[in-house]
This record gives sequence, C-alpha cells and structure tokens, in this order.
Amino acid sequence: MDAAFAAHLALYSALFFTALTAGAMVLFAAAVAPLVHKVLDKDRARTLTRAMFPVYYLVLTIMSGLAAIAGFLVNVAAGLVLAVIAGGFLFARQVMTPRINALNDEVARGSTIQAGPAKMLHAWSVRMNMLQLFVLLVVFWFFALSAG
Repeated sequence: MDAAFAAHLALYSALFFTALTAGAMVLFAAAVAPLVHKVLDKDRARTLTRAMFPVYYLVLTIMSGLAAIAGFLVNVAAGLVLAVIAGGFLFARQVMTPRINALNDEVARGSTIQAGPAKMLHAWSVRMNMLQLFVLLVVFWFFALSAG
C-alpha cells in the first residue's frame, strides 16, 4: 500500500465515521426519541429510554473513537477533538446517565428535592450532546475540505 492510498483511506475513513456518528445522533434526536414518547405510554417510554441510552452512548463512543483513530492519521488536532468527543460520550454513558436515572428514581418515589437537580443534569446532557453534534459537523466539514 503506497502512502497516497493510505492517506486517502485514513481521510475517507475519518469522513465516514464522523458522518456516521453525526447521522446517528440526528436520527435518534429527530425520530427515535420523539416516537418513543409519542407511541408508548409514560412508563413504557421510560423503560425503553433507560434501555436505549446506554446503547446509544456506547455506539457513539465506538463510532467517534474510530473517527478519532482515522482522524489522527489525517490531522492530529482533528483526531484529538474526535477523541474528546468520544470521551464525552463515554462520560455520558458511565457517569451522567446513571446519575440522571438515580435522581429520576428519587423523584418518582416522591422526592421534590431531587427534581431540580434531575432536570438540570438532563439539560446539561442535552447541551453536551448538541455541542458534540456541532463539533462533529465542524470536523466533518474540515475533513470534507481536505478531501477536495
């Protein structure tokens, strides 16, 4: 494999996995999550959502991690940005989601004290997700310009 082919393979792999990650995020936010809450009753929607989010974040961690590996081969800074995004997905899966669930469990048991922190942490997770999507799109644009 010559150097030019390897460089193109890295660039198009970075483009592919960056686009795949962003596309999965848009699909989940625009179609899956709203449909779950529209079609299912509150308890079933809650159960399904709790089951989906760890998988959602794991898939996004893997895809953005693959984008980061390819991205490092194209541009170290872009690869680092993608690695931070992957780390953010892992943090959301391992730290934020369990904490949000625990706070929501307290609220379901009647705690009014935990309602504020539960809403605040959920709002932060949504903001973090939107920031990750925006940065993914910027990195995708950078890769697309590099592809010529």
